Amino acid sequence: MNLIHSLEKTMHAAVERYFTEPELRRLALQFISYKVTETTVFGELTRLHYTMFGGTSPEIEQATAAVELMILALDMYDDVQDRDNDSVPWAHVPPAIALNVAIGLQSLSMAVLQNSSFPLDARERAVNYLNQGIMKAVNGQQMDLQDQVSSEEECLEMIRGKSGALAACACLVGTALATPEHHERVAEIGLGLGTVAQMRNDMKGIIRWDVRNDLLHRKKTLPILYVLEYEHELAQVIREYYDHKREKEDMFTYKIEIIDLIHTSGALDYAEVLVRLQQFEVQALIDKLPIHDEWRGRLYPYLL
Repeated sequence: MNLIHSLEKTMHAAVERYFTEPELRRLALQFISYKVTETTVFGELTRLHYTMFGGTSPEIEQATAAVELMILALDMYDDVQDRDNDSVPWAHVPPAIALNVAIGLQSLSMAVLQNSSFPLDARERAVNYLNQGIMKAVNGQQMDLQDQVSSEEECLEMIRGKSGALAACACLVGTALATPEHHERVAEIGLGLGTVAQMRNDMKGIIRWDVRNDLLHRKKTLPILYVLEYEHELAQVIREYYDHKREKEDMFTYKIEIIDLIHTSGALDYAEVLVRLQQFEVQALIDKLPIHDEWRGRLYPYLL
């Protein structure tokens, strides 16, 4: 049985155990099966850090499932709030139903971890990190929803508060279940891994031209902030769109020109430099971890 199938089976078993209402159970199972076809990177980080620091118990599957259930719940909250992703199955049920399933999955993530057979002190550490990850992500999401980002520093703070905090949480849950040591450095590494991944995603989000295009949704990411400050008549059109002085149709009218501007303005080069700087910082932290080179080699790909 491969790891993804094992993870899906563990999450399904948790839903079958705790969700007694038939439709709630059906939707939760459906959403989980979809989720594992996208990415299980957070669960992978949990499992990797557990084994990297000497953990050997098969119960790590419970912790991996707990982390992925939490991530799924937060993804669902985000999609319901942003309404920019109609490709996911929870976008095709009433928002109130989707939110109820998400609330259940978030609670289920805690129950799965709390009811695992790890030693009590290890479980308490891990649950605490899971809670911290959720709280930090909520604060970061609030910044995003309130459109508080207007500078590079604020944008990086939001990214670290959301994606960075969640990656750190995943790494810390695995580490906490294996050892009471190295938590501070692991937190920094996880924060960096999540930040790099989101910055890469934001670079893709400005050049894709579908319903998830960040520019069309007036989101402020690092490359978009660069374009908004750029001296060009098309950049002025984009600024007016962000100020709600233009409609989305104007963006489609200038679609080809805007795509060209994004590439010629230096916005992507600027974002790439920031990504590289973050990568160097995280690699230096990984190199200081007291682990064998084999484990370093398994961590480095998460920086790409």
